[in-house]
Parts: sequence; structure tokens; C-alpha cells
Amino acid sequence: MKIMQKTTILLTLIPAFLLVACARPLPIELHAAEQAVADAYHAGASHTASDEYKAAEQSLSQGKKLAKSGKEEARKVLLDAIDMGHEAELTTYRYQLDLAEEHILRLEAQRDVYLQALRKVYDEKGLSEITIPDSNTKYKPSASYRVRSGENLFAIAARRKVYNDSLLWPLIYKANRDQIKDPQQIYPGQILTIPREVTDEEKEEARTIARESKIFSQSSPANGKK
Repeated sequence: MKIMQKTTILLTLIPAFLLVACARPLPIELHAAEQAVADAYHAGASHTASDEYKAAEQSLSQGKKLAKSGKEEARKVLLDAIDMGHEAELTTYRYQLDLAEEHILRLEAQRDVYLQALRKVYDEKGLSEITIPDSNTKYKPSASYRVRSGENLFAIAARRKVYNDSLLWPLIYKANRDQIKDPQQIYPGQILTIPREVTDEEKEEARTIARESKIFSQSSPANGKK
């Protein structure tokens, strides 16, 4: 009787053992995908780069289901989740960097106004001249730019950290033809290359193209200042 009971138990356990032995291990990409999505979340991507972050989350969820089902395509889906998670994190850090640069510009402008006013007081009182630092010596123009909502190439070119000259927008358009088909159609989140090694002749040519194209209103000052 005991022998029969033991045999029954063994026969019951064998199928379960075979299922465990035959089950495919979860792909190593799963952990990397979970980490990439978690890093993006902690960076604040769920708010700053919500579309990219949601896409990464969806790919991760789909990849988990496929992996648990032993589907080979799970690896590709999880790799997509890793890529999108990293992109969401990078987008967030680029946005934070842009905010920091704008804050620096505001501080520099405030400092210049303060120092100019201080020098005027010194002049009026006949005190010694003070040296006003040149803000341009500490400011390095950016080689790329992240498009914000409501912006166009004309406005971007007018930004101080870009060209400080709205009529130079054709330079940006030409350098980003791979992602800009129509100069009037750019989208928030796009990372545009800003050419820096530009000759005076190329700048003048760009201004001529901008004036003749009449794509953007020329009512704003060419240097972007109001």
C-alpha cells in the first residue's frame, strides 16, 4: 500500500518537474528594460517626456508578457523598451539643461543691468571706474537646441544662445534637413543641430534667403531684441 502511494506521488510530481525543467529562462534584456524605465521615471520623464516614457512602459509590459509565454520576439520588444527608456531619460535631462541655461542668461542680464547702474553711480560721484566683466567670455553657445512648444525656426535663431539673429534661421533648416521637411513645421522635443563653424558669407547668404523667402514675418527685429 505504501509503495503504491509513493508511486502515485512520484507520477504526480514528474509532469510538474518536466514543466519547470522545460520552461525558458527570462531573457536578460528584461532586467535591463526594467532598469531603463525606472531610471527614466526617477529622472522625471513621466512629466517632461511623457510620450516617450509611456511608450517605454508599454513595451516593457508587452515584453514581460511575451517573455513569460516563452516567445522569442520578447527580446526585440524589450530592446525597444530599453531604447525608449533611455531616450525619455535623455530628453528629460536635455530639458533640464535648457532650463538651467535660460536661468543663467537671466542672471547674466540682471548682473549686467546692476553693474551698468553701479557704474553710472560711480561716474556721477567721481569715483574710480569699475570693470564690468564681459558676459560673453563665460557663455558658450550651444551646438544643439531642443524645440519648445509654439516655437519656429525664426524665433529659435533669434535666441541669444543660438544666433541672436532671427534671419539666420535658414542655417538651422539646412543643417537639419534630415528631420525638417518644411521650415514651417517643427515639433516640440526635436533636437536641432546648430551650425557653429559658419563664415560671414554664409551668414549673409542665409539672411538674403530669409528676406526673399518671406516664410516668416519680418516684423520682429532681426537680432531678436524687442
